[in-house]
Amino acid sequence: MNYMIEAYDKHGLLKPSKMLWLCFFFSAKAWVIFAMAGASRQQGAQVLEILYPLPENLYLGMGIGLPAMVLMWLTGQRHKNNKLINYVWHHGRKILLVAYTTDCALQVYQLILSHGEFSWARAISLLLTTWLGIYLFRSSRVKNTFADKPLER
Repeated sequence: MNYMIEAYDKHGLLKPSKMLWLCFFFSAKAWVIFAMAGASRQQGAQVLEILYPLPENLYLGMGIGLPAMVLMWLTGQRHKNNKLINYVWHHGRKILLVAYTTDCALQVYQLILSHGEFSWARAISLLLTTWLGIYLFRSSRVKNTFADKPLER
C-alpha cells in the first residue's frame, strides 16, 4: 500500500500512526500513572492508592504495558538493521494484541469480582481497550508499519 511521503521517516520506514501511538500509550497507562505519581512526590502515594487500590493491579498493569514500552523504544531503533530488533518489531502487532487481550480479560475479571458494579472509569477503560484492540487487529496501516523492513546497506 502506498502512503504519503510524510508517512515515512528519514530511513524510509513507515512511521507509526497517531492511533498506533495512542495504542502504545494506552497499553502503557500503568507506567504513565506510575511516572506521574513519582513526579508528584508528596501526593504520589495517594494517586496510586486512588487509581490502583491493590498494588498487584499496578504491577499487572505494568507487566501488560511493558511490551508497549519496549515497542515505543524500538520505533527509534529499528533502522539499525539488528536481527533481534527486527524480529521483535515484526512480531510487535501480535505482542500488542496479546497484551490488549490480557488487559481486557483482566478488566472483565475485575468486573466479575465487583459483581458487575458499574463504574465510569472501568466502563471507559474497557471500551477503549476493546476499541483499540480491534483497531490493532484490523488496521492495514498497523500491519504495514510492523511489516516494514529497513533498507539493506
